[in-house]
Amino acid sequence: MSMANEVKNLSEQDSSNFFVRFLKYFIPWKGDGSAEVVRKIVFVFSIVLFVASVNELTDFLKTDQVELNYAQSIVKYEPDWEGDLDLDTVDVVIDNSSAEEEITMPSSGETKVKERKVQAWAEKLLERNSDSRGWIKIPGFCNDNGDEYINFPVLQRPYEGNIDEGNNYYLVRDIDGNYYESGSVFADCYIPIDENGQPDNIIIYAHNMRKLGTSFTHLVEYKEGVNFLKKYPMIEFNTIYENNQKYVIIGCFVSAADESQDDAPLFDYWRYRNFDDDKYSFDKWIANVRKQSWYSCDVECTADDDYITLSTCSNEVRPMRWVMVAKKMTASDNLDLIVQSYEEKPDSEIYFPKIWRDVWGNNKKYLGWSY
Repeated sequence: MSMANEVKNLSEQDSSNFFVRFLKYFIPWKGDGSAEVVRKIVFVFSIVLFVASVNELTDFLKTDQVELNYAQSIVKYEPDWEGDLDLDTVDVVIDNSSAEEEITMPSSGETKVKERKVQAWAEKLLERNSDSRGWIKIPGFCNDNGDEYINFPVLQRPYEGNIDEGNNYYLVRDIDGNYYESGSVFADCYIPIDENGQPDNIIIYAHNMRKLGTSFTHLVEYKEGVNFLKKYPMIEFNTIYENNQKYVIIGCFVSAADESQDDAPLFDYWRYRNFDDDKYSFDKWIANVRKQSWYSCDVECTADDDYITLSTCSNEVRPMRWVMVAKKMTASDNLDLIVQSYEEKPDSEIYFPKIWRDVWGNNKKYLGWSY
């Protein structure tokens, strides 16, 4: 067979250098057919898109790491009741008491409450940010490294006539006022936590950051069931005027955020700050908490007790809220007995707002904290 037959169908080799041949293969070139031009344009576009996506992903991961690093760095201000307290400056008996003192006026015999003192543990926190008003922690509820998921300072912006502006300030700011996607944990601004007192029910807000897991994200794990509640039934919360205050959880529920999301009167739990009038009375508040809670318990609750309400977004139905209510424990409260009394309520006995029923029916639902 002639050698000519072996080579007759081979095209003439390109004698240009490798770099030029490389460019011609990927970039439209003079003499290319229309199909070849289209192929090269699509290829170039794909490369550009890939590079941009990698860049965005890298920035996203870097941002996440920055947020996680910040969340851990702020824990250094966590109160150490035994190590940080300067007992010479503390006007309080440690273990379940606050930094206020009753004094009797000599002339009238009238008993008044002395202004509360800022506690020693809070001084460095206030130096960092004068809006600091307390610290919240769920002890033992930790990640694999032993770091508590809920372990944050609680900030409160001064109320200046606009609740939305006051409460929106720390939605995307850190303790230093810098932009921070996870935001800060903050108390409702309407009634100040100060030397003169605090609300009967302190509403505390923070984001649900889903997969990132910062702020109040992990509170949604209380949807998992009553056994999870029994494992972590207690919240430590202290204003800057208190030490060693413990709150026991009395209710966990999903709530509509506005009237359009329900076909019944809205339970505007965020407006029950002081139980001092008929519209926002204690009886209405506690009745709604029990009506909507996924769990029941035997905890004596009165209007004279102090409460906190933790509020974050619900991830199974947005823009609903996941709400947890806790009562400050008194000497008569026995945590072991309270935990024993926790029970899972049948779905039929729980009130779910319409926006939830439209998606999941009259049923509890938990899809995981990162959903």
